[in-house]
Order: sequence, then structure tokens, then C-alpha cells
Amino acid sequence: MKLDYSKMDVGSVTFNFVRTMMVAGTGGAEISECLLAVEKIRDNDPESWVREWAIIAANVAETAERAATTGKLIVARQAFMRASNYYRTAMFSLPPTDQRLDQYMTLSRELFRRGARLFSPPIEVVEIPFDNARLPGYFLAAGGRRPTLIALNGGDSTNEEIVHWIGLAAVVRGWNCLVFEGPGQWGALQMNPGLYLRPDYEKPVGAVIDYLLQRNEVDPQNIALIGYSLGATLAARAVAFEKRISACVVDDMIVDVTEAWEAVWPPILQKTMPGLFDRVVGLLGGKSPELQGFINHHKFAFGVTRPSEVLTAYKPFNIRNLAPRIQCPMLFLYGEAGYKETSTKVALGVLRYIKELTCPVSIHQFELKDGWAASHCQIGALSLVQPVVFDWLDRTLKKDQALLKTGVTFTWEVMNRYHHNNEIEQLENSIQAIVV
Repeated sequence: MKLDYSKMDVGSVTFNFVRTMMVAGTGGAEISECLLAVEKIRDNDPESWVREWAIIAANVAETAERAATTGKLIVARQAFMRASNYYRTAMFSLPPTDQRLDQYMTLSRELFRRGARLFSPPIEVVEIPFDNARLPGYFLAAGGRRPTLIALNGGDSTNEEIVHWIGLAAVVRGWNCLVFEGPGQWGALQMNPGLYLRPDYEKPVGAVIDYLLQRNEVDPQNIALIGYSLGATLAARAVAFEKRISACVVDDMIVDVTEAWEAVWPPILQKTMPGLFDRVVGLLGGKSPELQGFINHHKFAFGVTRPSEVLTAYKPFNIRNLAPRIQCPMLFLYGEAGYKETSTKVALGVLRYIKELTCPVSIHQFELKDGWAASHCQIGALSLVQPVVFDWLDRTLKKDQALLKTGVTFTWEVMNRYHHNNEIEQLENSIQAIVV
């Protein structure tokens, strides 16, 4: 398979490959194994993507089993983690009707949990009561009574992936971390049939906080929240209602999810009626694994069968008019590649939202000169984004405004390369006055 690393488009095969490989630093991938898989995948052949990643996953899982049996526990732990990640990659774009989706999702979770038990201290498997369901998660303890970060997945990420993204980094920096999946997210929906994606995520986040407050390791005055992609929008909504959160980080937050997706669709889809939309998506999906993968996953998340039903289900996912309700400090993370992909309409929505905030606001952007840190949610650049997040959180919880003004960078010049009009210029002046 030929990959163009100069293009950071969300959902592309290059993006998904980098996403799989980027957790090598935390033991979730081995570069040589990733290269072996991708060199056997054929261009424009989604089935070969599924097959080759599943083969690598099965081989690495066998390595883990042999190592565990012979007492080589470090080898076993590392191999369980890698096999889990590769099964996640294999299942990523499968339709809900494909039995391999359930199979690979289960394997990814079970292999991760076997590896989690081999950490010291072990990564704790938790289940959080929510309505009539149990939300799956992991609790990583830093030792003693500590500040705690809740990590909220995006629209297509898993608990197991997010542990690598932020959980392990939290512990070494003295933070507890609870990673969980809520309604409509992979494992939560698989384990609780009918628990479909919904916009009112302040409710599952509230259930998570209720759970955390029962643990002696958690400092109740220092609970923070981070959300990625769709999870960023859900996190921003959550802190508008949930006042027990002391700080919130949103990574690539948008205000209206439907607007954001329309901004990156082919023009032919943007104004198409529902019935025709379904037919056009069917035709385009055969030529675009990225589009097909997106539609497949969200049919699963919402429990619908047609692409047009995904559009309808996403209509309530916007956070307009909620900004004035937020009281805790917020850090916004954005990448220059995201500016390139989206529309001026979407960018304006974010700027209007930030202007309406009355809480302390910080913004950090990653430019193309920072490499893949400029991609959506800094895919491929964990070592660049993690210090930004935790330095800001530590300063914010200390409530030292002098320190809060350092280490956070944002220049309007980068956004103006892609989006500029009179309203953006006016918003820039207003926002510049409130950003710390």
C-alpha cells in the first residue's frame, strides 16, 4: 500500500496507519509489525486492510500466550497490548452486520485486559453504573490521594486506545486517570445492547464522577476532564452542566457536529436529499474506504441502517448557547491540518463559542512545522501534546494565573492562512482580550 504522509486527512488510510503505529512508545505497537502489515495491504482494498491487521494481531497474540505460559511476563504484557491495538485497527471500518466486528472488538478488549493485569500496579478494570447499564473503563492510580483526569473517548476510539493516548502519561505525572466509554461508544454499546450514542453526555460523565468520589485515591476538589474529537464536544457540553469538574481540555472541539461533517464531505453529498443521499453514499463508499468506514461505524453507534439516518441522529449534537454556563477553566487544542480540512462556517462557530465563554480560556495550536502534531487530535505526536495538557492542568489547579499565561501558544496568523473575513477579524480582537 502506498501512503502519503504529507496528507493528514482524518479517516484516511495514512491517518489510520499513523494512529495505529503512534502508540509504539507506550508499548501498544511495534513499528516493524506495522510495516509488515501495511506492505501487504492493497490500495483501495478495505478487505485486505482487515485481513492483514487481523493476521498480525493473531500472531502477536500467540506470542503473548507463549510468553505468559513460560513466565516471561514483560514480553507477555507488551505482546497483549500490541495484539489488542492491531485487532482494533482491523475492526475499525467493518459494518455492524459483519460478525468479525464483534469478534475483533472482544479480542481487542480481552487481550488488553490480560496485559493490564501485568502492569505494576495493575491497570484496574472498572464498570460504572449508569441507568440500567454498566459503562466499561480503566482506572490508573498514581499512588496516594491525587488529582484525577477523566478521559472521554471520541466517536471512534476505544478505552484501550485512550489508555495509551493519555492514561499512562497521567500516572507518571502524578495524576490518576479514569478512561471510560459511554453510550454509543464501541465497548459500551457492545456490552450494553441498545445503549446508543446520545448528546446529553453530562449524564454519563456525572455517573463517572459519582463513582470516583467513592474512591480514596481521588481528590474531590481536583477532577479534570479531557475529550477528544466528538468527545471534545461532549466534554464541553458536560462541563456546562456538571460543576464538580475543576478544569476541562477539549481537543479539536467543534460546535455543530453536522456542520463539521458536511464541511469535509464531497460536494455532491452536501445538498442531497435523504433517499438519493443513501444511493450516492453507496456508490462513493465503494471507491472511498474512508467514507464507508465512517458510515459503517456510525450506523453501529446509533443503531440505524441507512446513511441518511446517521445525519438525522447527529442533528442534536451541537453546543450552541451553552458557553456562558461553563465556570471551570478550559484549554482548547487545535492543529493546523484541521484548519485546512474544515470550512470557514465551522471555524466561525468555534470562535463565536469561545467569545461567549466567561471562564478562563487558553488555546494551544500545533502548526504544520510541528509535523503530525498538526493533525486531528495530534495523531502521531503524543510526546508533543501530553506535556501541553499536563503542564496546563498543573498550573490551572494551582490557580496561579501568572503561570497560566506561559506555555500556551496561539497566533491568529495560522488560522488566517485558511479562514478570514470581517467577522473572524472582529472575533479575533474580542477573543485576544480574554485568552490567558
